[in-house]
Formats: sequence, structure tokens, C-alpha cells
Amino acid sequence: MIEHTQSYVKKNPRLYHILVLVVFLTIYGCATPIAPTGGPPDKEAPRVTETFPVPGTTNFTGDTFEFQFSEFIQRSSVSQNINVEPDLDLEYRIKWKKKKLSITFLDPLPDSTTVILTLGGEITDTKRNKMGRPLTVAVSTGPEIDEGTVTGKIKEAESGRSADGAKVLLYREPFDFSKKATYQAETDTSGEFNFAYLREGTYRAIYVDDRNRNKIWEQGLEDAQPFSKELIELEKAGGDTLDVLYINKPDTIAPRLLGVGLFSSNRLRLRFNENIKIQEGADISVLDTLGEEFSSGYVLYNSQKDPFVAYAQSSNELGLSQEYGIRVNGITDAAGNRAVTEDVIFEGSTQADTTIQRIISHETKNGISPTQSVEVVYAAPIQDPMILDSIVVIEGDVSFDDWPAIEVINNRLFVDPQGTWIEGLTYQFLVWSPNSRRRQLYTPEIWDEVELGDLILKAANRDSGEVFSVSLENESIAFSVDTVFTDSLLIQNLPPVNYTLKVFIDRNSNNRWDQGIPFPFKAPEPYYIQQGVQIRQGFASEIIMQF
Repeated sequence: MIEHTQSYVKKNPRLYHILVLVVFLTIYGCATPIAPTGGPPDKEAPRVTETFPVPGTTNFTGDTFEFQFSEFIQRSSVSQNINVEPDLDLEYRIKWKKKKLSITFLDPLPDSTTVILTLGGEITDTKRNKMGRPLTVAVSTGPEIDEGTVTGKIKEAESGRSADGAKVLLYREPFDFSKKATYQAETDTSGEFNFAYLREGTYRAIYVDDRNRNKIWEQGLEDAQPFSKELIELEKAGGDTLDVLYINKPDTIAPRLLGVGLFSSNRLRLRFNENIKIQEGADISVLDTLGEEFSSGYVLYNSQKDPFVAYAQSSNELGLSQEYGIRVNGITDAAGNRAVTEDVIFEGSTQADTTIQRIISHETKNGISPTQSVEVVYAAPIQDPMILDSIVVIEGDVSFDDWPAIEVINNRLFVDPQGTWIEGLTYQFLVWSPNSRRRQLYTPEIWDEVELGDLILKAANRDSGEVFSVSLENESIAFSVDTVFTDSLLIQNLPPVNYTLKVFIDRNSNNRWDQGIPFPFKAPEPYYIQQGVQIRQGFASEIIMQF
């Protein structure tokens, strides 16, 4: 066979090379072209520079839509980002020629119909830059094109940021959520969506986490939320703008304890499957093989290096060759789900505790209020008298080595003010660091009363008597306010830092924000969020909330 091929090449060299070239060009033409390399990184989003037909064309009789891109496109990203509306069950073929995409329908388009073809914002170029903003081309096979519009905006309820790539399904009457939506839109990078070229009629819009991209709300499997308006009435060439929808993708999965390690007969290392938070007063119960409490205990701290790890202390020694279970209280994830510890069994230990006592953290770096304690967290229970005996409080120019307001709770040291920290004085705290055998100096910023500010909240255009639930927090200083009001609210003596403000109207008095139900329809409770609320020293800031 090899000898035959070599003989053929010798006899027909020109024909052989032509055949090789044809095969190469055929393979090359089917692949995604690669842009030339070199130069600065390409961060520019691809865009469509020209379409055929142009949007708004009437009496269209063709079967092919063409899109000319500014960049070479990652062709595998296109097929899942083509949307034809209304849902006509029309099959089509995709063809590429360099940067030009052609979509050819295999059956004739229906007469006197507005056909909308949308390229989704998830289409990427060969450098993985997304289009970001969907592109729509609409044509009519009749003399008129539908011109109705529905627009809106979607934001994330937790952060207030614009929700990019969120799917909105629009149904035309009669409504049947078990079938494909009549139209689908996708939010751009600013969270905005737009339905265009709509016929007059009655519509309903819902947000759906349409993971399988089939334009159907899979009830029980996919999250969905309604807009505040149930029915949208469109006249011919009319338009409507929906209220901002805040979507909440709730994290309902509890953190799970994966394992327990013992550094000694009393010290435990708890490893979870996700990052955790330690609430004030968090504790543990060590269980025997019958599920009864063998020992109480408490949580020491959350590892800064490994935020999915917590350290705890058992009151009783956990003996070698004994099996134990554990129950925890006050350990959650960022969403507030309580940790689950079932089915975790571990053995005790007789190893002596070799933990090096050291300072883990201090709650002073972001400032403290006039009545707030200076809190220092140690690695192990505080038992060394040197830690207490070595404390020095410097109040202005005066040093105190016998400060009376000192408290120890497990592994936490609290230096309390005597009533309040004196206004106008600078405080310094010298705290013993056992591993370095020297005092550690802390000079926190203490906000005097004249440096604190107030916040006034008012709601615009709302019915009197409605109950507003308010959350104002700053995690860096462990500060939060949770309260309710009806007409206006004055929050006084706030440290001058940035806060996150969340407000909702609690219409069913269940003390939580309800995001609504698409079917049967239940409107979402009005919601407001503002990041970066700045409190100014000595002033009252006012926020008028628009729901």
C-alpha cells in the first residue's frame, strides 16, 4: 500500500498536492478561525456591524438572516444563543463564512407575521469576550410590523447589583405556564431587558432561572418570580415599563460538617464543606454513642486562613478509643443556614494540648463607639495570669496598669470603658502576646459623640400606615440595626462609615421579605436596597426611598 501511494505521487505530483490542499481547506473552513496572536490582550466585546435584512423590514420573502461580526466568533457559543419568536417550530441551518453568520430557515416563514430573531449576549469571540447586549432583528412577512414594547430591569436583592443574563419569559393570553413562553428576553450587563415588536394584547412576564433554555418554567425545579404587575395590556404600537424586579436566589443548603480532628483531648478542629460564620455565643455539645450529651463546649474562633474551619473547646476530656458525635449551635454560612452535623463520628484522644497561645484577631481596626469594648480573641482559653496582669491602658498621657473594667470569656478578652471612653482623648491598649513574649499595641479610632451622625428615612408616594422593615449594617465594624417604622424613621448616633440599607414593606407581617409567586399570582413585596450609605460626622443624612 505504501509503495502504491509513493508510485502515485511520483506519477501525479501536481494532482496529489492539489488534493492535499483541498482536504486542508475543507477542514480549516469547518473550524473556528483563530485571530492573529501578539499585541495587548483583546478585551473588546464582539459586536454585530451589519445585518441582512435590516431590522423593521416589511414584506420579507427571503429565508436567510445574515450577521456580520466585528471579531472572529467562538462558533460553539452560538447555537445555544439563537432565539426565534414567536415560537413557530421552524428548523434552520447555520453556516459560517469567516466573520459572517448565516441562518437559513428550512421551511417558509408564515404569512403576515412579525418574526423576531435574537442573538443572545452570551455569544463570545475567540478570546472569550461576551457580546453582553443581545441583538434583535425583526421583520414582517406582511405589510405591517408589530411595534409594541415591554421593558424592565432586574437587580440582585442581596447586593443591589444589576443582574446580567437573567431570563424573562413573556406569555401572551391565554396563559399556560406548562408550555413554551411566547417570547423570551435576556438582561444585558446593566440588568435591562427589552421586548420589542409585540402585537397588541394581554401579556404576563415572569423571571425564570431557565437552566435548560427551553423557554418553559419547570415548576418545582427552576426558581421563578413575578413582577409587581400581573397583567400587561398593550395597545397597538403601545409600550409598558415594569417596576424593577429584585431577584433572590436563596441559598437554602446548610453547611455540612465533614470531619472532626482532635489536637488534644479537649481541642477540636471542625471542617465544613463551605465557608462559615461564627455567631456570638456559639457552642457545641459532644454526644456519646447513645446520642446523649457527654460534654458541653464552645467555639473558639473561625480560621482566617481556612474560613471553612472552626476551632472549639470541650469542657470534658474526650478519652482515647471512645467514639463521639457532635452538635453545634451558632455556626452558619453567609446566607444564615445553620450547620448540619449529623452522621459525623470521631474518636477521642489522650494527646496533650500543644496549641501555642497567641492573638488571633482584635475588633479595633475599623473603629469603635464611645461605649464599645476593645475585644481581643486568643487561640485557646485564657488561663495565663500574665495576659491579665500585663494589660496597660493609656488614656491620653496617663497610663493605667490596673484598669478595673477587664473581662475574660473563654478565649476572649474584653477591655471595657468606664461608662464611656472620654471624648477628645486618645486611647492606647497594650495587650500581652504570649507567643512573642511582649505586649501588642492597639490604637483604635474611638468615635466621639460629635463624630457620630444620624440617618432619616422616608418613603415617597406610599400609603400611610404601611409597615416598613429596615436593615442597616456594616460588617467591618460588626454593626447592624433592625427595626420597623410607618411614616419616617430617625436612626441616631451612627459611626461615620458606609452602610448597606435594605427596606421592604412587610404586607403580611411575617418579618421577612417575600419575593412573590407567579402562579397563583402573588406580587412581590416592595423592596429597596442601597449600598454605600455614607453617614457624615455631626450631620443627619436623609434618604427618600422610591419603591
